[in-house]
Amino acid sequence: MHRAMAQKQSQNDVDLSGQTVWVIDLFSRVYQLFHALPEMSSPEGTPVSVIFGLTRDLIDITEKKKPNYLFCGSDTPEPTFRHKQFEAYKATRSEMPADLVPQLPLVKKLLEVFGVPCLELAGYEADDVLATLAVQTVAAGGDCTLVTSDKDARQLLGPHVRLLNLRNNAFVGEAELLADWGIRPDQVVDYLSLVGDAVDNVPGIPGIGPKIASSLLQQFGTLEEILSRCDEVKGKKRQENIALHGDTARQGRSLIQLELNTPIEISWESAVVQRPDPEPLLQFLQQLGFKTLVKKVQSLSGGKTSVAKPIKSDGQGLLALGDENQGEQAGYPAPVLPAKASAVTAAVKKLRERLSNGGCLVVTVTESASRGRSKAGEPPVWSEVTGLALLAHTDSDTQSSVWFSAKQITSSEAIRKILSDPRVPKVGYDLKRQRVALSRLGVDLVGLQFDPLIAGHLLDAGQRNQGLSDLLDRFADVDSSGGDVQDVPQTAEQAASSCHGVASLIERLSEEIQAGGFGSLFSDVELPLAEVLSGMESRGVRVDTKLLSGLSEDYSSQIKILEKESHELAGHAFSLSSPLQVRTVLFEEQGLPVVKRTKTGPSTDAEVLEELAPLHELPAKLLQHRKYSKLKSTYVDALPLLVDPRTNRIHTTFNQTVTATGRLSSSDPNLQNIPIRTAEGQQIRSAFRPAEKGWHFLAADYSQIELRILAHLSGDAAMLEAFRNKEDIHTRTAAAVFEVESEEVTSEMRRTAKAVNFGILYGQSAFGLAKALGISQPEAAEFIAAYFEKFSGASQFIDEVLDRCRVERGVATMLGRRRAIDGVRDHEGRRGAGGVFALSLPERTAVNTVVQGSAADLIKLAMLKVAQRLVSDKLSSFLVLQIHDELLFEYPNAESEPLQSLVVHEMGNAMNLEVPLEVSVQTGATWADCEK
Repeated sequence: MHRAMAQKQSQNDVDLSGQTVWVIDLFSRVYQLFHALPEMSSPEGTPVSVIFGLTRDLIDITEKKKPNYLFCGSDTPEPTFRHKQFEAYKATRSEMPADLVPQLPLVKKLLEVFGVPCLELAGYEADDVLATLAVQTVAAGGDCTLVTSDKDARQLLGPHVRLLNLRNNAFVGEAELLADWGIRPDQVVDYLSLVGDAVDNVPGIPGIGPKIASSLLQQFGTLEEILSRCDEVKGKKRQENIALHGDTARQGRSLIQLELNTPIEISWESAVVQRPDPEPLLQFLQQLGFKTLVKKVQSLSGGKTSVAKPIKSDGQGLLALGDENQGEQAGYPAPVLPAKASAVTAAVKKLRERLSNGGCLVVTVTESASRGRSKAGEPPVWSEVTGLALLAHTDSDTQSSVWFSAKQITSSEAIRKILSDPRVPKVGYDLKRQRVALSRLGVDLVGLQFDPLIAGHLLDAGQRNQGLSDLLDRFADVDSSGGDVQDVPQTAEQAASSCHGVASLIERLSEEIQAGGFGSLFSDVELPLAEVLSGMESRGVRVDTKLLSGLSEDYSSQIKILEKESHELAGHAFSLSSPLQVRTVLFEEQGLPVVKRTKTGPSTDAEVLEELAPLHELPAKLLQHRKYSKLKSTYVDALPLLVDPRTNRIHTTFNQTVTATGRLSSSDPNLQNIPIRTAEGQQIRSAFRPAEKGWHFLAADYSQIELRILAHLSGDAAMLEAFRNKEDIHTRTAAAVFEVESEEVTSEMRRTAKAVNFGILYGQSAFGLAKALGISQPEAAEFIAAYFEKFSGASQFIDEVLDRCRVERGVATMLGRRRAIDGVRDHEGRRGAGGVFALSLPERTAVNTVVQGSAADLIKLAMLKVAQRLVSDKLSSFLVLQIHDELLFEYPNAESEPLQSLVVHEMGNAMNLEVPLEVSVQTGATWADCEK
């Protein structure tokens, strides 16, 4: 909502310039929490899950988000003016769940003891209250955040109004609205009037869904224009629906339009955010049995109004952020801010002195917010390093951290020296990210000793929540709500909280790592790997944007041709991107058989289309259309936008703490999933090329690494012999199972054997193999049985892994990486007809984790060994990408031979296995050249 518009709507005497106002749509959040949280009861048996969740929300908002004003908006039981306009309005909504009813009085009590005013007005909805508050806030010069998941509220968006959905913590502004719905805020009401709203029982116009509504508004601008010019709308049936249901849409518009000036009294003074009186709040929470929340509130008690802290000087060039009570309020001491160059040098000297007898330097880099793409099709907004907090942590005590600005970091030799000094142990959350950030300032962070993020992932690889606040909640005797703890802090105060939070984790997590047997994996593999990966991310890789632009045009032409051919085959135009329309064409109009169903009807996924392709030309066209559309959107059009203008390279992120198996993944962009065995994949890979003349790429990959790991772990004699003799393992398997000589193995036999060899790694059943090979299930079962008869060591290995998993409730890789797994059955339970394995998902996961996870361990060791040799041999070559079992290097032509020799030797000797590790090497002027 624009300031001028708001001022026309309302005038008030409060000045909110520079202030932030948050308004919670109370019932929207209450229902979210009710359905999202597990059942909880008070000691008296009253359901209280919503109260628990809402208390956490209020603490998070007031302590971390820190608005200046906080309101709630609520519905009332009375009918609204909308019910009088349209009797069926919201008539389809079900009754309130029985377990939610007794929680409503407790919700009101919670808001009372927390000091959050709840505004409501008979005859109006909470949305109208939110709208009025948004208008009043903007008119008074403030910024408003509406905490709601209601689509109607999107009509209120503007430069000073945004929405927040707490379910996924996602903010929505004008840019996100445009990317999602393709419209402006002033078109939201018309958009919803066209598509309708099933939740509120607003009908809309039949046949007009989100994409069509967006397209119509982009073409005509408003609902009235669409209705008055419906003869210009494409499609006769659509024209008829618009003409017939235009009045329905108009009525819907009046229901969806929010009231911007409800006659409600707003007491701004009562909404000023301040810490609640702890006594009544603690009493309320204790009565409900919320022990963890009681601890949170106790850690916050004694504070005052949560406002921006003043900066105070000590007269010697050192500035302290915060008032005298700030340390008690936030749980952590305020940072010291050196103002003069001499003070910067003195502060670093003091840090060194404190660490002279032991301890570590806790490091936290602050960065400006990176908002991703501001609009669809536009480049990202890149983050910048804004500063750095350092904290000397010793066994005796931990004092205030010191925060330096980016300018101070680049100009101070003392800061650069302490960061690059390997004798000073460094500790920090996500040190890989911090090394990448500091490298942009020309600073090298050396001497990594501990990272809570890596430690937390090793201790519980299946746990997705590894944020700093999550780790504090699980492993520290410190409440994360006691300070503004952020994974990527943006302010000096946040950096100080994060430093102290990290410091509080060191001892406990170190003990847990050693007790779990992860010491060597942590110190010798994962922590050094973070340095290697940060170097790869910092260097990035160059792409030829002109080549990609040409591919984009080619793919667009292919897409148009496929659309034309598909329309001709169907006999009419339809959207190839719409599953509903594709479903209608394939199954209703063309009469093709339904292969499988989803909750919404017959499936049209790739597997179904491949099965239908022999029966009709259209499914093959659809597959081709999807292929080109995905490649175009995911790579050809997206990669140029991700070129960092500061380096003219793409800098992917290698995720070290995401997969439960220990495999590395790649994101922003994902460079591990570019197709390799297709012509289009090769075209895209040909855009990757060295940045300098006289340089080339070298690709080195392991041959059949997971099968070699299986041979080593299982000790199967036949597998070991095949690999040791450098035989083709698939030919050897085919010869053994089909009982023929190797020379007699046909390509079809080898194909079948290859499917089984790789299938057993993923616990493939007879059903899965039959489908993959196009044979009957009994034939597939017979083949699997014959396989395990010839390779009995593999069968025994699978049973041993699963038996051990049943006892230990988890499995481990060769380097001791552990993954918790439940649900493994006994020996008989995991077998099907004929005694053939019929593994469940937990059982397949267990076997796969051991083999694939050990392969991941291997490639990580190889990366470390190669990186060490590149330094010790003083080569200019460097590692660019890791693609599972392949490494890609960039090298000057003069280093071709020494690099190849180095890579083959180090990768081939990364682990001592019972079978040789075979490494193949290819070089070329582009990445694609290395794959030929």
